[in-house]
Amino acid sequence: MKRFITLVLLCTIILQGIGQGHDALKSSLEKFIPKQLNKHKVTGINVAVMIDNELVLSSGYGYADKENGISVDEDTPFAIGSVSKIVTATAVLKLYHEGKIDIDKPYTDYVPEFSMKRHFEGDQPFTVRHLLAHYAGLPRLNAKGFLLKEEKPQSRILDISKEGYLISAPGIVNQYSDWGTDLLGFLVEKVSGQTIQGYVKKELFAPLGMTQSGYGKLTTKSYVRGIATPTYEYSFAGSDGVQSTAKDLVRLGQMYLNQGINKGIQFLSSSIAKEAFTPQFLDAPLNFGKNDGLMWDIRQFSRYTRISKGGIHEPFYTMLYVIPEYNMTMAVCSNSNSNSAIHRAIYSKVIDYLKKVKEGSPIGLSVPDLKPVELTDAQLSKLEGLYSTNEGMVNMVKSGDKLKVTFAANGKTLVAKPYSNNTLRLKFKLLGLIPIHVMDIFIEPVNGEMVVGEQYSNGRRSLGGVKMEKKRIPENWKLAVGTYKVSRAPQDEYQSIEEIELKLNKYGVLQISGQVLYPREFPIQLPINPISGSEAIIPGYSFDFFAGETVELLEKNGQRTIKMSGYEFRKVD
Repeated sequence: MKRFITLVLLCTIILQGIGQGHDALKSSLEKFIPKQLNKHKVTGINVAVMIDNELVLSSGYGYADKENGISVDEDTPFAIGSVSKIVTATAVLKLYHEGKIDIDKPYTDYVPEFSMKRHFEGDQPFTVRHLLAHYAGLPRLNAKGFLLKEEKPQSRILDISKEGYLISAPGIVNQYSDWGTDLLGFLVEKVSGQTIQGYVKKELFAPLGMTQSGYGKLTTKSYVRGIATPTYEYSFAGSDGVQSTAKDLVRLGQMYLNQGINKGIQFLSSSIAKEAFTPQFLDAPLNFGKNDGLMWDIRQFSRYTRISKGGIHEPFYTMLYVIPEYNMTMAVCSNSNSNSAIHRAIYSKVIDYLKKVKEGSPIGLSVPDLKPVELTDAQLSKLEGLYSTNEGMVNMVKSGDKLKVTFAANGKTLVAKPYSNNTLRLKFKLLGLIPIHVMDIFIEPVNGEMVVGEQYSNGRRSLGGVKMEKKRIPENWKLAVGTYKVSRAPQDEYQSIEEIELKLNKYGVLQISGQVLYPREFPIQLPINPISGSEAIIPGYSFDFFAGETVELLEKNGQRTIKMSGYEFRKVD
């Protein structure tokens, strides 16, 4: 009996310790988060943290409407941007769980009216799994349908697709694609016989207890550095249409973490929940360590795995995190600045706590031992050239036994020293004296292309761009050089570009320049690779809005016209 009482007391002490520990985290976060709001000039945020199935924190901070004094609380909905893709993917996996679809069958088995043009040979169809993992060969997005003033039917994505071009055969490269997720949204409608909004509300939000989640017009104001800044009201519901709270998103993440179980009911089979958190297409030619699950981003660290999804609906920013080894799910939703700094700070605070209170064995990542190497003149010459990358155009030129790397966007030049494993170490000299290590990049020939990307210290690689092969520019494109203004844009959408310039740049490559005006301003310098007298490709595979797009050069009413990203531009000089 004494032994039993001792055991009970011991368990009580342990449980109290755990509870107090979580209380300590909650208390720490409640002091930490308001300071972070001030530091990062964030107007409003809500945060939820669940550890060991215990909701440790669910609270709001700052303002949903600063001008009218309306505070954020745990039930304040935020536009969650691309975290909507997890909602859409979950709806697709629910249909898979119910046996209504097979994600390894071609998309056209369920949506036979879908069609899309291509430049490459072969007509192998992409599967639903390809779409879920961003391996279908679709471009990033098309401006049409992305910045809507009013809600539009999901079926409209089929009309857009008929005019678009695939960028590769399926299973070749991980190209993040809003377009692909919108196609999944229409798949849900086609198979369920309901709108994506109706299906998700009934079959996902209701059973998961996501009571503050939905679609429709935004109710929480958006801010850029404290100034109210209106944003676009709608996007296609598949890729960016959901409003939710951190508490609701934690419920969604927890269902996956609990092997598909929600409130004791098998919402998804354990095998499907496991598949969602499993890296897909690792043997793809252009994978380079891109660990995407079924719409989730997966990163391996020394003692834990971070499974996450971020979303931007300018200037809203949302992050959803799941850490299986620590049995933790958390979400952070903000209405400001479309910047993840505050999200990373709060996440790091929680992770530091979990590292202290939870033991974990090293996972054992392989770290490459990179050493300086001497390349021959011929090898250096092979690396020379212009690259289209995530950082814009990058030009590499031999300089002795090194390479000079110039970033066209800002004119900065760094020195690249060759290292083993086909890598280059980029450095710049601080005050012209002290060499500072910037980053390591790799360059490798794959699938007939010279690809470039970042090499991380833990061995992971991230594809970042491709080398521009010098080809003869068709005469029609040379004659088309000049300034173009928008001649046709959808009337029911916010216009993001007004004018572009087509020119032959100093590297001897055709380039489209301009200024994106909405939902935020930023310049574009897009190299284009003509493949005929009337078509050109913006090369590369990246998160850039325009990566992989096809640009068309037409003659309309005797005037040269460029079609790009859903717009038509007419030559004015």
